[in-house]
Amino acid sequence: MKKRFSLILLFAPLTAAAQLSAVHPDAVKPTQWLTGRTEQVFVFFDKTTATLSARDTGGMASTFTWRLLNPADTSFTEQKNEPGVTASSLTVTAAGGYQVQVKNTLRDTAFSCWVFFDDFKIDTITSFNDCNGLRLEMTTTPKMRSGYTIYNFQDFLYSPSHTGDSTFNGWQAIRWDAGEDIHEGVADAGESWKQRNNSYYTIIASPPPLKTSDYSVTVTDIFGKSATCTTPYTVPAIAAYAKITAEAWTDGQWRAATENPLQDEALYRVRFSPEKSKNADKYYWKGFGDANKNAGQSVMWSDSTTVAPNWVIPHSPYKNEWVDGYVPGSYTVRLTVHNSASGCADSTEIGLSIAPSKFGSDAIPNAFTPNGDGYNDIFRFVKGNEPESMEYIQVHIFSRSGALAYRYEGRADEWQGWNGKRMDTGNDVADGVYYYVITGEGWDGIQYNTSEYKGSLHIFR
Repeated sequence: MKKRFSLILLFAPLTAAAQLSAVHPDAVKPTQWLTGRTEQVFVFFDKTTATLSARDTGGMASTFTWRLLNPADTSFTEQKNEPGVTASSLTVTAAGGYQVQVKNTLRDTAFSCWVFFDDFKIDTITSFNDCNGLRLEMTTTPKMRSGYTIYNFQDFLYSPSHTGDSTFNGWQAIRWDAGEDIHEGVADAGESWKQRNNSYYTIIASPPPLKTSDYSVTVTDIFGKSATCTTPYTVPAIAAYAKITAEAWTDGQWRAATENPLQDEALYRVRFSPEKSKNADKYYWKGFGDANKNAGQSVMWSDSTTVAPNWVIPHSPYKNEWVDGYVPGSYTVRLTVHNSASGCADSTEIGLSIAPSKFGSDAIPNAFTPNGDGYNDIFRFVKGNEPESMEYIQVHIFSRSGALAYRYEGRADEWQGWNGKRMDTGNDVADGVYYYVITGEGWDGIQYNTSEYKGSLHIFR
């Protein structure tokens, strides 16, 4: 009965034994049986013949008998017998296990090795393309994970508890690459598809390819041989990719807004563009409030275009009207893009959280010193406690006699404060006690007009 024994493969470099060697192998791998004995596997890339050589370590004339292992029954077939020489060589044309017996008057020794002709190659790459992603598959010769079975030589005595056989098997590394930047600089594109060890396919998704390209794969097998194959055609990019670019109106100009959700106070003016979307020719916008996002109700606003980039400025309802911007609340903006040629679509969303109105009495100082020293020269809201999301405020300041010294009506965030000068003459008011009355209304309709917004104000110079 045939016996096979398990082995452990070690892949550290090993110098060829002096007694038995191969001429110019492309790789040398050691085997180590569970009992500790090792042999060498001589690997030749894309060749059909190899030369083995052996010598007597003492330099004595010997008889060299070369044999080839028959794995079916662990018998040997003699390949060559060469007497009266100190060294011998054998040209082999078949992979397998070889043994050479070196016999002279002092010793009778056998050495064993393995020969493997590595003809691994990648035949072709095929593609399977849809809106969700691109699947690339390669076919190879031999098939994936084909290896080289190692049997024990019958004259090696091992414990019969170690049964079975083992193989040099699998691939060391597989790397896929694209000839183009298929994600066109999209920041959140995953690149894990490039490294696909021991898998004959890869899937490019999240996002799918957004640019037409050819693809290649490089495989290094377990013996260290590398093979590369490129698709014989370019694979079209059919998926669409939606990306929202947002800018908020700040300090008199549009500035990039990158948070998600966007957070600010009312009235929050923002505009959106699909300019960073990819591989699309139609763009559809919808704006929702929290109450109607998932309830099947009508959207707050919508827009569509076939021109990109194209900015849209959303609006929100306020006092039975529409205002260009967002009042306090939570909102969602959804962009859906289409590729007309492929029929593919993609959507993305961005949230907005607009703070409710806030106006506390701690925002109002009770003294200031308009003396031109650059410190506390203006009567204004206390830094860090300023009102938020106020549609308007009214500030009235009176002298002790009741004369109006100053008045402001407008947005709280646009108020520059009072510099201590009379509004009618532009002259400095006298030091002393003045009285303020401040009222206002938030963008959420809340009124601020109670006694806590009335009080005394001291001016010192």
